[in-house]
Amino acid sequence: MSQMMMRSAARSVFASRGRFLLTGTAITLSVAFLVATLVLSDSMRGRAAEDIAEALAGTDAVVQGVVLGEPGGGPGDPERPVRRSLDPDITEHVATVDGVDGAASQWVGFAKLVVDGSSVGTGTASDIGRNWVADPTLNPFRLTSGRPPIEVGDIVIDRSLAGDADLAPGDVVQILTTTGIHDATITGVATFASADAAPLQRTVLLPDAAVSTWLDAAAPTEVLVNVAEGADRAEVLDRLSALTDAEVIDGPDHIRTMQDAATSPLQFLTVFLLAFAVVAVLIGVTIIFNTFALTVARRRRESGLLRAIGAQRRQLLGAVVIEAALVGTIATLAGLVCGVAGVGALRWLVGLSGVTLLTGPSIVNTASIAVAATVGIGATILSAWIPARRAAATPPIEALRESAAEPRLVSPARTASGLLLAAAAIAGGVVAVVRSSPTWVMLVAFIVPALVLCGPAIVTAAARGGARVARRVAGVGGSIAAGNLAASPRRSASTALALMLGTAMVTMFAVFASSLTSAVGTDVRDGLQADVVVTSATADFPTIDPTLAGRIAALPDVDAVAALSVTEGIVAGKAEAIGGIDPTALPTTFDLDPIAGDLADLSEGGVAVVGDDPTLLGGTLVIEFERSTLEAPIVAVVARSTGGFEAPLYFVDRRTLDTLVGRLLDARLFVDLADGAVADADEDVRALVRATPGSFFETRAEHVASSGSGIAAFRNFIDGMLLLAGFIALLGVANTTALAIHERSGELGLLRAVGATRRELRRIVRLEVALLSFVAASIGIAVAVGFGWALIDVAGGAEIPSVVVPWSRLAATLVVAVAAGVAAAAWPAFRVSRVPVLELAGRDR
Repeated sequence: MSQMMMRSAARSVFASRGRFLLTGTAITLSVAFLVATLVLSDSMRGRAAEDIAEALAGTDAVVQGVVLGEPGGGPGDPERPVRRSLDPDITEHVATVDGVDGAASQWVGFAKLVVDGSSVGTGTASDIGRNWVADPTLNPFRLTSGRPPIEVGDIVIDRSLAGDADLAPGDVVQILTTTGIHDATITGVATFASADAAPLQRTVLLPDAAVSTWLDAAAPTEVLVNVAEGADRAEVLDRLSALTDAEVIDGPDHIRTMQDAATSPLQFLTVFLLAFAVVAVLIGVTIIFNTFALTVARRRRESGLLRAIGAQRRQLLGAVVIEAALVGTIATLAGLVCGVAGVGALRWLVGLSGVTLLTGPSIVNTASIAVAATVGIGATILSAWIPARRAAATPPIEALRESAAEPRLVSPARTASGLLLAAAAIAGGVVAVVRSSPTWVMLVAFIVPALVLCGPAIVTAAARGGARVARRVAGVGGSIAAGNLAASPRRSASTALALMLGTAMVTMFAVFASSLTSAVGTDVRDGLQADVVVTSATADFPTIDPTLAGRIAALPDVDAVAALSVTEGIVAGKAEAIGGIDPTALPTTFDLDPIAGDLADLSEGGVAVVGDDPTLLGGTLVIEFERSTLEAPIVAVVARSTGGFEAPLYFVDRRTLDTLVGRLLDARLFVDLADGAVADADEDVRALVRATPGSFFETRAEHVASSGSGIAAFRNFIDGMLLLAGFIALLGVANTTALAIHERSGELGLLRAVGATRRELRRIVRLEVALLSFVAASIGIAVAVGFGWALIDVAGGAEIPSVVVPWSRLAATLVVAVAAGVAAAAWPAFRVSRVPVLELAGRDR
């Protein structure tokens, strides 16, 4: 019996290969998206973990400064805790500890490669300068060509940098560090263990002699320790722990910490990608459900006959499940192959957001393949099992009498349940906003099952409400199109659900991106008074040569130049961005909008706080830095900062900050040009900036526009993801339309017989899909705006103080959704219009 059922299922799939091709394509794309996301995530974690473990295999312990506070998202690496600086002689002390076979100082700072006046490297990778460790056991880098750096001016670069800039040993370059621009000669090229570069880093390796002058480091960042062979590791670590003002980390623990730090900045991408993969799978499930619901409905008479001659329910149910398993297995296998092969394409798509992903071959884990395969096949079987179970439970006599694919009446109980869930979702959103409670926002998620339950009622009401408008716009054809939607409310609702999910995703991210862009740019738009802004070459670190401000100020047509430097400090146990400014120059180029106190008092050692509470004035603030601690009075409260994700929340005098943390590069320069000489001065400043690596020139308008450029780049990535999800949804529209047309072949044949032309027939089909797409997209947009509004209002915090709805973009989304739905239905409509009238009217529904 099982073999016969398998053969029957295979024949059924082959006989309806066109229908199942579209269904299988949706499954294939969904599974491919899911497996590509899982493989990319595994590759990011696994490749970084392998490289770090290999590079640090010889390091038994690491001595670092004590942690001052938790990461807070300041400049540089937001996942790196701020630590107290070590004693300058710490390495000598470590080397004398009994059981230590070797100890090497490791200095880490900022160093950016400059070639022919232009800085090398973009994206999220950080520009790191390290000293070359002479001990090969403790050195994480391996020379692949050339020699180590020995004298000041010698450098070794990682192989990734060498490839990007087409450099080799012997080439002369420049290095930008916190102490300025330095001429250098490449003496070698190295790898991080066997990798081209350390994860998410571009590394320049210096001789020890250059550390103090180039990296401005008085003490090592950490000390790498090699325990003597045969020594008791635990006892050696205990002896090292006796060192004052230092923390000893076991080698394996240090490796795990470094692995987490290397992958955590990209974890949000995994979350986003998995969210899109889930949406793609849900859309695919909707398509599968529609396909098998219509397929099973068309076979009710056949099923009734089989039941009448003795077939059991489980046999009918088993036949459909086997058919679904066959389609799901073939499509899933294709999706697994396409997903693994398409990881490179996904990397490119993510790269549209400006994110630099880890390089190297992909890592394909069995668990990821198993998860994707289970989701693909399981979703297909489950989606087919629901309509099959319903059909198998239909009594034989009723099945033989059944003439419609589904009942026209909508269940009142189903609609009432959906309305209750919708009311709970709306109430949750309102309470969440009123009470600013993230917990209540979770109730808004009830809107999804509410739409599933209320979908048939919504479609029926929309069809009836739109019938009059459709008749005025398209005549009798419009009335017929609206009537077709009301005639099959469940099928229409499930088709609309796929489009609804797609447009809801577009809307959610559009609202989020617009609100975030507005929040990031608000301070810049409101406070910027300068004519020109000089910005850093990278968002991770300030990169502007501190001498550039003085050279610009010396130009004859420049009225004022205000420099902003940024570093990290610990405030109340959390890392925060601290800005260093000239309190007399900055107010003339950027209005921080003081609401209490006087910024001029910063020069006396005070602190300015960004906030809206004037009672903070007069209080005392303690800021801990790596080298020192500042305890100072709050002399000013300002309403805004200088703009951007890393905008400082606290300001001190620039000279005070340099004394506390050492010399800093500038993050921005605000330049005010003389009236009447803007054009000439603009060119003079531009020439100076062009000749200074690590800095970019922007006019006031350009700086305001670019304040949200990072979000715009991320929106490109989101749009790429949504394009794929939308394509899968449109496959569902095309497939469901084709099945619905086949179901109504007799009806369409009668229309042709009474005088409807082929063009009118195609028009009816297009109008039906257009109306359905309009309803689905409108609901998706409305729901997403409401949910997004509540979520951003409650969880946005200070980073997103207000919700901005991009109505023009949402209107375009609505138009595109309707047009895309009509385009997806064009081919099924064309095919049915070409069928001869008698053949169309005589088809078995």
